[in-house]
Amino acid sequence: MGKTTFGEKIGYGFASLGDAAGYGFIGTFLLFFLTTIAGISPAIAGSIAAIGSVWNAVWNPIMGYLADKVYTKYGRRRPVMLAFAVPLAAAAFLLFTNVSIPLAVKPVYYGCLVVLFWTCYSGFFIPYMALGADYTSDYEDRAMLRLVASAFNMVGTMFSMVMPTLIVDVFQNFGMTPSEAWSSTGLLIGVIAGISIIVTVVASKEKDPPCEAPAREHGQKLSTAIGTMFKEYVSVAKLKPVKYLVAASLFSLIAYAMLLSDMVYIFTYNKGLTAGDISICMLIRTLLSTACIPLVGKIIIATDKRETLIGAYILGAIGMIIVRMTDLQGWIGIGVYVLCIVLCTSIYWQIMPGIFYDVCEYDKITNGKNRTATIVSFQGLVEALAAGIGGQILGLILEYAGFNGETQTQTEFAQMWIENCGTVVPIIFLMIGAVALYKYPITKKVYNEMLKEHQIVSQKNG
Repeated sequence: MGKTTFGEKIGYGFASLGDAAGYGFIGTFLLFFLTTIAGISPAIAGSIAAIGSVWNAVWNPIMGYLADKVYTKYGRRRPVMLAFAVPLAAAAFLLFTNVSIPLAVKPVYYGCLVVLFWTCYSGFFIPYMALGADYTSDYEDRAMLRLVASAFNMVGTMFSMVMPTLIVDVFQNFGMTPSEAWSSTGLLIGVIAGISIIVTVVASKEKDPPCEAPAREHGQKLSTAIGTMFKEYVSVAKLKPVKYLVAASLFSLIAYAMLLSDMVYIFTYNKGLTAGDISICMLIRTLLSTACIPLVGKIIIATDKRETLIGAYILGAIGMIIVRMTDLQGWIGIGVYVLCIVLCTSIYWQIMPGIFYDVCEYDKITNGKNRTATIVSFQGLVEALAAGIGGQILGLILEYAGFNGETQTQTEFAQMWIENCGTVVPIIFLMIGAVALYKYPITKKVYNEMLKEHQIVSQKNG
């Protein structure tokens, strides 16, 4: 595979808009919606998020295996992405619609919708990630491909994190109730996500050509397929790089889930910001994240993906500790806090997918197998698990602190723990993730040596 053109990078990156729109909207506002609009207690709302995570822990390996077994005249990845685009949009709409059913039944209803959302999200995300690995095998080109995708990710973040509170406020000014406004916002975000996925499906046609299943795939019995799937997943899980990446991703994304969900609580109850002010804060986060993309690219080229991400974590953690200890006030304090959020969350998405691609290449070279979707499904698995664990931890802490979603003013004890959940608590998980990442063995030097050695062996044998 040669290096990709800028146009190819754009075509691939477009679906990252939908990725961020769906994932960011759920991760940032679902807990807030369930506790303040749907009237569900924080602990139960956290459990709803955890239900989706448990399901996705089961669904991801199945989806990863199935995605690797798709062979059609329309390609391997794009048909699956397309199949889940519209259901994903519908799930986002329904999940933010406050239905008129008994409060005791609501957890069941929203639990089912969370399961539906994560089914559709992973159904799109895993083949999308696998498609990226098919674009190029060059170490730096893969990093650039993901950085372009990160730019679209930032646009998706605009829709999923910057705009929702403002859109809800606008809808209410047009006479909608808060419930109607949130439902309409969910529909809008869902439609944007679905359209962006379809754009990439169309644009990536040349990178996902028609194909036929290998002979060994024809006529395989269901019991044999299930056994093969289990063996493949266990085999991938035993790969040394995968072990460390799973640990690094899990703890990093627990911190991510807590920081993004709690950010809305901090801005609303601790800082007393209006919907417009919150949107400005989210916009600042998005602009700072976007500004980091070229800088991250230069640092990766000069050093390595692993070191770049660890460095961002350390700087973010130091900043969070300073924010918590000094209790900075006003817009200066908010600005410093948002910058720390960027370092602790955004850089992960700019770098980690490319690291997973390197593991796919490692597996091809060392084991002679093409298990791209199975490998990248591990990232989807830890995303879902982390979202559930982070949401559950946040929900339990807010419940313990006495948070009341029906009032605009919280007690000092509740405010203290809202701030802790947005600073020191997630930093603990982030530092564990940094340690696991440090032990990840495939650096730029190791990767290039491995690729060079493989090319020499191939030339001798060919």
